[in-house]
Amino acid sequence: MNRTDGRPESTPSESFAVRRRRESRRQEWTDQTSLAAKLQKYLDPADTFWTSLENKPISRVSGLFQKRRGVRSGLPDVLVIWRGKPIFIELKSRAGVASKAQKQVRLEMLPAGASWWMARSWRAAVMALHLEGLVFRRKWRPPRLKPWEGPFPNPNARLPQHPSVAAERAAARKRWQLRQANRARETAKLDDAAT
Repeated sequence: MNRTDGRPESTPSESFAVRRRRESRRQEWTDQTSLAAKLQKYLDPADTFWTSLENKPISRVSGLFQKRRGVRSGLPDVLVIWRGKPIFIELKSRAGVASKAQKQVRLEMLPAGASWWMARSWRAAVMALHLEGLVFRRKWRPPRLKPWEGPFPNPNARLPQHPSVAAERAAARKRWQLRQANRARETAKLDDAAT
């Protein structure tokens, strides 16, 4: 059935997935803007360069042109160069995990001498820079981070989850198991009826 604006209605599972993606993007954007403000405040431009990186194409055509020019998929969100050392930070939402492309880019960066970190909050991103030995130009005290925040140097390890994310995933797993059990019962009924 169509809505009044002519677009088709989404199913409950689609709307949940869309809502979750939108919320994750909003969390990442908020953390990225907070991190940008903190880097502006704490990093000394005399020995440190930093920038946010954007490699998401605006359209399919621009994505094709980016690919032809050699723009790589999976680049981290932030690049910090401190005293000649490149440090990359991938910011994620509370539920975020590194994509296959991001893991591949990380594997290619490490042998070239770069550091790569994943953080689920701007505070964890600043902590990653602290762990790399950066000297901040203002007094900074390491925050008490929750285990799920990070920072994580290896996205392939089993990473702790935010409690709400863990509960959400457990509920989804339980719903999936229930659907599988119902399908098995329906299949058994059809098999019994056929014999």
